[in-house]
Amino acid sequence: MYGKIHEIYSSISGEGISQGIPTVFVRFAGCSLRCGKTDTKQLWCDTPYALGPNQGESKSFEAIIKEIEGLDKDHGFQILLTGGEPLEGKNREVSTSIAQHIFTYRTREGKPYPAPRVETNGSEKITLDSFFIFTMDYKLPGSGMENRMDLENFQILEKRHNSLDEIKFVVRDRIDFERSIEVIREQKIQTNILYSPVHGEVDAKELVEWIKIDNPPKCRLSLQIHKVLWGNQKGV
Repeated sequence: MYGKIHEIYSSISGEGISQGIPTVFVRFAGCSLRCGKTDTKQLWCDTPYALGPNQGESKSFEAIIKEIEGLDKDHGFQILLTGGEPLEGKNREVSTSIAQHIFTYRTREGKPYPAPRVETNGSEKITLDSFFIFTMDYKLPGSGMENRMDLENFQILEKRHNSLDEIKFVVRDRIDFERSIEVIREQKIQTNILYSPVHGEVDAKELVEWIKIDNPPKCRLSLQIHKVLWGNQKGV
């Protein structure tokens, strides 16, 4: 069993409700979405180097687990599967095996963070499996990818009822924010909600004012603290 892996490294979680937690990142290569790119606007993906499947190295499940354990000998870090897209194509099978393996061991041994977190783009089907925690994007109009969203994922999140799951809205402009409010109401979302501004296109302080007025349930502003600490670097 092999997956396309761009990098595996340890750092801290940079955003969301797990922000600041020591984390081992497993970054898969390959994503079929191209967010934000229009005739006049540039791609806004913060990991464009991992979008193509050929930008990763084919690694076996066993090799991936060995690398994770080499970075986290005491099994105390959060494990985060990201991309690219960890649920796309053959990466899904490898992600599932990694999560099952870690969850089984850590549950048996009483280790922290038993279920790996998966950052997924909203176009791939999530699951009810308890060995996953999900950070799921919903792509708003400014991304140009809203028509690729799998709306059944909202029903799955409701059935999961996991207090650690989260939905992320990346906001390009006021139109995006208003659409997010519509989606929250239409889907009756009760999961944790993250709002992140598109860098250079909407001021985070302005986004805060919009959030304060509408105050969606269980929402928070999410800024990427790894970029504050290290800038736009890989492997941090």
